[in-house]
Amino acid sequence: MPQESTNNYILADKAKATFVAFLSVVVVTFLLMLIMFSFVRSEEEKRAVGILDSVGVVFQDAAATLDRVNTLPFLVCDDAHLFEMRKILFRSRFVKEIGFYENDALSCSTYLGILDTPFIDAEPDFVTVQDDIFWINTPLALFDEKAAGTIVRRGRYNAVLDMESIIGFSRSQDWQLFYNGDKFYHMAGNESLIDNAIAENELTDSSYLALDFSLCHDIYYLTCLKVKPDMNRLFELHIGKLFLLFLIMLMTAAFSHIFTFNYLRHKHSLESRIKRGLAKSSFYCVYQPFVDLDSGKVIGCEVLSRFEDELGTIFPDEFIPQIKAMGITRDFTEDMIKKSMLELTNNEGIPEGFKVSFNLFPMDFNQEYCLDLDFALKLNTKDFKLVLEITEDEQISTHSAIKHIKSLKSKGFLFAIDDFGVGYSNLSQLKTMNCDFLKIDRSFVMEMEENSIRSSLIPHIVGIANGLEIKLIAEGVENSEQASELHNLSVGFGQGWLFGKPQSVESLAESVQQST
Repeated sequence: MPQESTNNYILADKAKATFVAFLSVVVVTFLLMLIMFSFVRSEEEKRAVGILDSVGVVFQDAAATLDRVNTLPFLVCDDAHLFEMRKILFRSRFVKEIGFYENDALSCSTYLGILDTPFIDAEPDFVTVQDDIFWINTPLALFDEKAAGTIVRRGRYNAVLDMESIIGFSRSQDWQLFYNGDKFYHMAGNESLIDNAIAENELTDSSYLALDFSLCHDIYYLTCLKVKPDMNRLFELHIGKLFLLFLIMLMTAAFSHIFTFNYLRHKHSLESRIKRGLAKSSFYCVYQPFVDLDSGKVIGCEVLSRFEDELGTIFPDEFIPQIKAMGITRDFTEDMIKKSMLELTNNEGIPEGFKVSFNLFPMDFNQEYCLDLDFALKLNTKDFKLVLEITEDEQISTHSAIKHIKSLKSKGFLFAIDDFGVGYSNLSQLKTMNCDFLKIDRSFVMEMEENSIRSSLIPHIVGIANGLEIKLIAEGVENSEQASELHNLSVGFGQGWLFGKPQSVESLAESVQQST
């Protein structure tokens, strides 16, 4: 891939990786925030339930205490009565004082004893469905109004409740305890959150996507709590989790960017593109004709491979070495032979008996297994003369390679030595292989007009071929002068741009028709 194109893909990959990183951070942050929100909401609900449970414990203790004193047989205040009241008070956890009424007037209490002047209560704040009478956070006249408390009356007795030690009465709190009966009344907490009764559907339809909500006690169901969390308190409480969330965001961005960029770079790598190319038919065939230098007719072609995918073109000098390095030469060869045979046999312009030459890798002949090309014979419905080209190489001089070559020749394949004269040359090897064609390397042909030492070797190559009764094909013929000189040297066939560049099967068919 050209450097400029490579740079463009790198920039594009970085942009895609950045986008994926951003998207990953958004998704992960959303999920983690959702999880964190659910956790915070759960913790706030637990806190609210804890407050209501504490209130319920106080109410239950008060109810139990009032039920005990109401079973006492006394009708007036006296020392014996006060003694029994104080005994019951001692057993209570959250009742600070017990008082007794005579004729609806408070006549004595466990702390003050018998009052000289009975005390008439003020109008109550509310009455529960159990007929308990409540005075919430009301000044205690018994203590010169220097103290306030919650008072509940049941029957002939009342109880001063120790609410402050359980839930407090600070206005700065982010919750509000209230009575939600026929008459709304603020009981504790921040009285600015709610100033009137809440409908039942509002209590049950609290949104799970909000941190403010309302809950009511399971038993004292008219005693409810409105929660509107203080963001500053939540921030201080969960700052560690927020810091961890920030670190996870950074790690997500870094890892997703690295992973995506590496994935895209691998996807655009030569190895990955070649693997996908074999599976998706990114490799295709082109055909370079070769002609009979006596008649000028196109009598055959060499099948050449090309590659193009969505990322662009890969040239043979790039993908051929990579195919060797990947060890997929056999798969590649079979794929190109199948494609080319199907194209050539299905085109009516390609005549029967046409010479079709395939390039094979020498390493495939130096294996224990024999290269199986029987499928090509089955596809050869036009009786093409199938030529297998092998570049001169030490690998084809082994006993295993010679055995495989002889096996293929026995099945009807012809053999050609490609680029003869520039590689590993061995006359005894040529005799042993009994090849059918020698292809003179283009470097010899290109220097013919300069009368170089290399071009002067062509007659010697012709002599070798004649002695071994091997036909010659000259590669790289680019002008008529070269073709004429080769013909005069008794070279039988020529291949090069003079006769046609690598082309599609349709163009090859036209070249065949024009040469006849």
